[in-house]
Amino acid sequence: MPQYLFQCGLATAALIIILLVQDAVLHAAIVVAVASTVFIVFIIPNSVAATPRKVIGGHVVAVIVGSLLYAILNIPPIDAVTSDSGYIVDVIAALSVGLSIFLMVVSDTEHPPAAVTALGLTIPGWSWSAVAFFLVGALIFSLVRIALRPKLINLL
Repeated sequence: MPQYLFQCGLATAALIIILLVQDAVLHAAIVVAVASTVFIVFIIPNSVAATPRKVIGGHVVAVIVGSLLYAILNIPPIDAVTSDSGYIVDVIAALSVGLSIFLMVVSDTEHPPAAVTALGLTIPGWSWSAVAFFLVGALIFSLVRIALRPKLINLL
């Protein structure tokens, strides 16, 4: 029981720090991606998905894909069409998730919550603060996991 309290407390503290550093909660998809990463890193820290390569690499891949597809959505002819119909935005958002998953598998950086990172950058809108939120969060969580690895166990 003390180990459960320790690791769940770490997960909670990590998320509180990240959310306090961020001016405001960005959007639900962004918070879901980060909260899911926190769960993996602190609750199942010895899983493959919790390794720094997967956590940081997966979010980097997703940030690149989400950023590129957000840029495509803002090309003037496409932007004009998307203002009349949300279907193209939905298709591009789905493509951002699918392409992120594919590139994570190909690059051996699979981190399931990172798929939501691409979605969070494509739909609500790209911003430097959103990119920093994902990447700094992934880096901090990975560094804490490395530092505390001898004390962490899988709780599942």
